[in-house]
Amino acid sequence: MLKFFKGLVVFLLAISGVCSVFAEEKDWTFWQDRLLQSDSRTSSLSNNSSVYESAPNIKEVHVTATLPDYPSIKVSGYRNRPVERCITCHDGISNVSPSHPPEFGCSVCHGGEPESLDKNQAHSTLIYDPAAGTGKRNPSSLSVVERSCGQLYCHAGHNDENRNHIKRVKKSMMNTMAGVISGLRYQWAGQSRKTARYGTLSITDNDGSIPKNQGALEELKKLPFFSSVTIPKPILNQETSVAVSLHPADQLLRKKCFQCHLDSPPVKGQYRSQGCATCHFEYSSKGLYEGKDPTISTTEPGHARFHKIRTIPSRSTCVQCHRAFSLQTLSIEGHEELEAPKQIEPTNQIETPATVSTPEVIKSNLVNGTKQFPLFAGKGQVIKDVHTARGMDCTDCHTLFDIMGDGNIYSKQHESVEVRCETCHGDALTYPSISQITQANDSAIRVSKYYKGSSNKVDDWMAVSAHNRKMSNVKVQNGRIVAIGKQTGKVHEVPLVKDYLDAHSIPQHQTRLECSACHARWVVQCPGCHQSIGPDPAPAPESHFFDIGEPALMIGPRGKVAPMLMQPERHLTVTDERANEIPILGRKGNKIGYYREWAFTNPHGTSGSNLAYALNPHSIQKQARSCTSCHLSPETLGLGTGDIKIGKNSTGKNDFIDTLDRTDKILKASQFDPQAKVSIRGESIAGTDQPKARTFNQEEIIRILRVGNCIPCHDRYNDPVYQDIDQSYAFARTVDHRRLRQKILSLGQPLE
Repeated sequence: MLKFFKGLVVFLLAISGVCSVFAEEKDWTFWQDRLLQSDSRTSSLSNNSSVYESAPNIKEVHVTATLPDYPSIKVSGYRNRPVERCITCHDGISNVSPSHPPEFGCSVCHGGEPESLDKNQAHSTLIYDPAAGTGKRNPSSLSVVERSCGQLYCHAGHNDENRNHIKRVKKSMMNTMAGVISGLRYQWAGQSRKTARYGTLSITDNDGSIPKNQGALEELKKLPFFSSVTIPKPILNQETSVAVSLHPADQLLRKKCFQCHLDSPPVKGQYRSQGCATCHFEYSSKGLYEGKDPTISTTEPGHARFHKIRTIPSRSTCVQCHRAFSLQTLSIEGHEELEAPKQIEPTNQIETPATVSTPEVIKSNLVNGTKQFPLFAGKGQVIKDVHTARGMDCTDCHTLFDIMGDGNIYSKQHESVEVRCETCHGDALTYPSISQITQANDSAIRVSKYYKGSSNKVDDWMAVSAHNRKMSNVKVQNGRIVAIGKQTGKVHEVPLVKDYLDAHSIPQHQTRLECSACHARWVVQCPGCHQSIGPDPAPAPESHFFDIGEPALMIGPRGKVAPMLMQPERHLTVTDERANEIPILGRKGNKIGYYREWAFTNPHGTSGSNLAYALNPHSIQKQARSCTSCHLSPETLGLGTGDIKIGKNSTGKNDFIDTLDRTDKILKASQFDPQAKVSIRGESIAGTDQPKARTFNQEEIIRILRVGNCIPCHDRYNDPVYQDIDQSYAFARTVDHRRLRQKILSLGQPLE
């Protein structure tokens, strides 16, 4: 009997074991053991479906895709993984993009061991940078990008250099920050020249094309560290020789400014990725995941909204770093918290009908209508940029070469950016330059396939950028010059400057002014970024403080009058990482003082703590600023707020500005207004880090103010007196003009 029961128990155990083999409750370890023991790593299930179950709770994807432009190259060959099981856990994750279909698999970008169902094993060889601060989820960090996005025939290794995005983006100014670095170091007397010497990384342009006439450089060195104490341990472990400068500018750059370069971790409380994903993955303002992958927390900040690549970045992505331009999005008070713009519905409607005769000679029958609105909205209030108001995004103007670089290393922003106002609108003398697409493999055709609406084709006439490249969304369409929204498909009629002769008829304006000098209506000042430097600096505010005002003017780096960013003079106290004051060393290495309330000068003797910077503030309006706002305003000329006092000396020696703000005079700190950038004699007070850029000289100030005498009577752009100003001045000295002037004044109204 006992033997019978023992046999029965054995039999029942055996039965239960067999049953358990077929039970659906078996966990992944059982199936993984079975799969790993199999002679074949591929499933015997049907190949007709790309995504399917190979066993209970186990899902597979067959990596069957080939590269779109290289059909002979299989995606599975990059990692030798024809089958992947990542979706067993990441079930519900979004398809990343149409150009990266599910049949691409995961490991081609992320690496890892995709056949494994063990989390640690599957993630053991993921492609990521441990120092990036985004965990294991970002294979596009520029330190590892060659193993992911930069693999051969993906975004690198093409005969067409324009398609080698990885090589270009590493040289781009968004990654090198060459302009920011050179600007601050020069103003702080850290280097003797305005052109860039350093970047966020060491990089050399060795592809054979270095257009020095456009400001391109052969190389950049990696920015030195402030002191040996500030060098991170990982760098000390990797590099035997690390440059140290002991200059406070390098401390500020690394501590503050480097928070915004392309491959940097985001500032605390802000959410974005790094490397390629910085622009091509969208984050919400709270940094929360909104997809259906059960492995990704929907409550933990720091995740992209979806596992989706945006081929064309949205405006909300751009302003995560370019914070000042967020003000262009909405007509709001400048100190309010900003929200992402609402999605614009696409339309094919042409905004303003116009016709042109031929592509070679572009003409327009547009009527010069004047829209009336307040001259200036007032301090702290923003008038929406005309391009933003019409539903245009940042990428509708800026090309991929503006954003990702064109393969050259540039020193300053104006050298790198290829789009100009004239690219689309032309100027007072010429229509926009255009070029015809003659080859099917033209990049203007290839990139337009990702735009909403119809793509470009052979025989299309495209506008040409300042770097002589075809624009991909500005073209001649049905006898019109139009700009097509890349993400909306909306067709925008482009007004041509040459057709607005009344407003652009003044010869001096045609040759001496940037378009933005008259059409930019406000400029932002950003004191929120410029704070104390020390061991415990004041934290950056959650919402930057913006001070809005009508732009002052200066000579820009292209030699034309441009809007000026007027940063006030700042006296700084700089300490080292231990809160000790830093000594200022003389030429012989002797101590000559400390950086205490330091009002510093740059190597050319102008004040580095008082900055004049020429820019395009992206605050364009159709209605230009008034004549008096330039020709009768000391603020616009950079002279500061006050009354102009004219002396008897013809050289201007006795001329001065009697400032309205007399604080500095009382303290005997300065004879000038705190906002002044130049004296009335044309002596520069402020520094500028842009080559060829400067404040107005005395001759220019006199010439500008002299026109102000004419404006009370001659207040229209198309007034004949401005066509030959020297002849008009000669007439002004005659008896006839004095009699005419007296008659006008006595009548109290202008003559018809």
